Amino acid sequence: MIVEMRIRLFVKEDISACTTLFIEVFNREPWNDCWTGQLATEYFEDVLHTPGFEGFVMEVDSGSDSDSDSYNQSGKPAIVGFVIGTRKKWWSGDIYYLYEMCMDESYQGEGIGSKLMEDAKSALVSKGFSSIVLLTERTFPAAHFYQKHGFIESPETRFYFCSL
Repeated sequence: MIVEMRIRLFVKEDISACTTLFIEVFNREPWNDCWTGQLATEYFEDVLHTPGFEGFVMEVDSGSDSDSDSYNQSGKPAIVGFVIGTRKKWWSGDIYYLYEMCMDESYQGEGIGSKLMEDAKSALVSKGFSSIVLLTERTFPAAHFYQKHGFIESPETRFYFCSL
């Protein structure tokens, strides 16, 4: 049972816990990515050092002892989700490019991801952002999640890809 959930700003010390969670989630269905610890860490460090970085983590605390799954190895509340992205200055207002949103699979379907998204949106508004943009696969469950939270698919925009 979750006693307390809290969202806070992502800090460098969160990289280890977030990369572990990222690998656990995205190396499974439906993504089937092939992230390694080193590559995921490098990715997170690159994003963290990008000008305009903004990130948020969701911690849970079940109120029980430190042997609980809701605590990390140092006895602190566990990170069960995060949002990372960067600010892009634009003529119509600052845009938040949401690179990754990730929730621990065991906490999905409990409203925690929705709380993370809504709290992150509120924090971004207070920091002067006018919109959020992101990429996701149409057929993945994440697409429905984002639509539920007010995101719309842009009919004018096309995503192009070129292998090198």
